[in-house]
Amino acid sequence: MGDLATNRRRVPRAVIVDTELSVLAFPMPVRLLDISLDGVLLESSHAVDPGTRGTLRFNFGGVPFSAEVQVERLDFSRSDAGTERFSVGASFVALSRQDQRVIERFADQ
Repeated sequence: MGDLATNRRRVPRAVIVDTELSVLAFPMPVRLLDISLDGVLLESSHAVDPGTRGTLRFNFGGVPFSAEVQVERLDFSRSDAGTERFSVGASFVALSRQDQRVIERFADQ
């Protein structure tokens, strides 16, 4: 997933809203920071243990996306306002060809 401080993108990322990660049937709002065919980097106000599996859901340009992910890493940070934030790195467990096309479209934005 790379270093959080390094930004290799040439154009700004498209903003995806209403993204959630469901773990054990408990959805939690997350912010999608990065996505590739290998996995995602999410920001959450809740910790999720490495090894945990869940379902990531969001809409991109009106196209619904849902895929099973496994948490690979968790990093803790605190905002200037003192709010706890967690960076959640997760890999895709399996992607259909249609899901791959949605991610490729998003990554090209």
